[in-house]
Amino acid sequence: MRRRSNQSRGPSRRQLIDSERLYGDIRLSEGAVSVGLAYPNRYGVGMANLGYQTILHRLRSIPGVSAERVFQGEGEGPLKTFETQKPVGGLDAILFSVSFENDYVNLVRMLAQARIPLDREERDDRHPMIVVGGAITFLNPEPLRKYADVMLMGEGEEIVCEYIDRMRSDRGEARAERVKRAGAIAGAYVPALHRCAGEVERRSYMAMKHDPALTRILTPHSEFSDTLLMEISRGCPRRCRFCTVGSAFPKFRMLPADEAVAIAERFRAEDVAAGRRPVSKVGLVTAAFFDHIESERMAEMLFTRGFEIGASSVRVDQLTLPLLEYLRKSGLQALTIAPEAGTERLRRIIAKEATDEKIMAGVSKVAAAGFRSLRIYYMVGLPFETEDDRAGLVSEAMRIRSHFYNEINGSGRVTVSLHPFVPKPRTSFQWSAMREPKDIKKIVLEIRKQLPGIRVKCPSHKDVYLEGILARGGEELAPFLESVAAGSNWQAAARETNLPLEELIYSDRPGETAFPWEMEGKDRVDRVNWREFQRASDLNVTEVSQVHE
Repeated sequence: MRRRSNQSRGPSRRQLIDSERLYGDIRLSEGAVSVGLAYPNRYGVGMANLGYQTILHRLRSIPGVSAERVFQGEGEGPLKTFETQKPVGGLDAILFSVSFENDYVNLVRMLAQARIPLDREERDDRHPMIVVGGAITFLNPEPLRKYADVMLMGEGEEIVCEYIDRMRSDRGEARAERVKRAGAIAGAYVPALHRCAGEVERRSYMAMKHDPALTRILTPHSEFSDTLLMEISRGCPRRCRFCTVGSAFPKFRMLPADEAVAIAERFRAEDVAAGRRPVSKVGLVTAAFFDHIESERMAEMLFTRGFEIGASSVRVDQLTLPLLEYLRKSGLQALTIAPEAGTERLRRIIAKEATDEKIMAGVSKVAAAGFRSLRIYYMVGLPFETEDDRAGLVSEAMRIRSHFYNEINGSGRVTVSLHPFVPKPRTSFQWSAMREPKDIKKIVLEIRKQLPGIRVKCPSHKDVYLEGILARGGEELAPFLESVAAGSNWQAAARETNLPLEELIYSDRPGETAFPWEMEGKDRVDRVNWREFQRASDLNVTEVSQVHE
């Protein structure tokens, strides 16, 4: 899907509100209970987040609840709600929807701007309850333990409503009692009562296949401008060893194609009834588009009904020409493929099932569909990666470029994105080390020099290493997090707070490591992930031996 840039100085709040299109029962209503649903980033990022919009819809569907939006603020004044500009410190509760580790920094900043004590133990009955939910609760929410009164673990569609019901019944009770009673909700992690997130079972929402996450407020000022985003599957049936979606999230669920089309038609009918320009763009959100058994049928049905379609993820070894043509005719200019690693050897180790032959066949289909711009995504610094693997990456990228240009019979563009590996919680590579910044810089420079005529991109080291630290640390990161929130860069903050980076991210962990998000003395090793890590290690030994025979 095509992203729209969002400038830091853009439309006013009033202009943003006036440009929004609301669908269904998503309008703000008055209520005795006042909550703020906070996204710890800018308006344009938050409004493109399906989880955020889905929970907003849930909250606004509860009678007697006034649920306003809250986004990262600018300036020195107290943080206020988006709709009515109320100081958020006067609300009954602030619910943070957190999808990415790096937004922990913004959460701390928002609490400070709201004049709310950062430490949950320093709050009293005057302060709103601080509740954290979102995708990070499937991974490692422990760095936020100091700040959250309650964390709602797992998929939030049902548990957020249960929490609001509990909050209403506990009105008038002392804060300590309200915190204690929240712990009775299945899936509620209360730091004052629990030792770690591992003590609480995460919630799943199995009705998603008939009640998907949707963007019920469309705006031209989000990351995906005026696009109906629709979750067509949740989870992933595959277990790539570096990826959280297949290992940490609940089982794979799919939205039937007929229901997806009916939803898009319903949105269009609402526009017609309201005298608005009908929605024309539908973004199909999934971690595994071609693993959806009706993916091509869904795309065809939407396209033939006049919708432009975009897909958030496509596997290079599963591409079909009809689907690529639907994407191209919908206006998509560039397609991204993700071999992840540059050799079949390393792809086998990371459990990415894409052979050289399938990759080239996929590139041929991309060209045949009419694309003239191709992006190739690789990770560098992967576990068990060798110099031969990096040389293979260069060779493969050059082969793809040559093959793509030959297939399109003319000029085009090939871009290579190199992303440093970050070990993520609850994956098979959670025990693995990150390469140090100087090593990654050297690797990227060497690869860039060997790829003439190819644009090579790499994300900011600041973002990557901040993510790595927050992904593997626990509550002890609070001083570091607050230093970064106050303006220090990640390296200065690590020095100021004596953070042991060598131990935290630059070293492999032994199998018996008790991570911050696991229960101490129980279930200390995720047996499935550890078994997969050992398989990767065995594959590495076997294939290296074969190379040297």
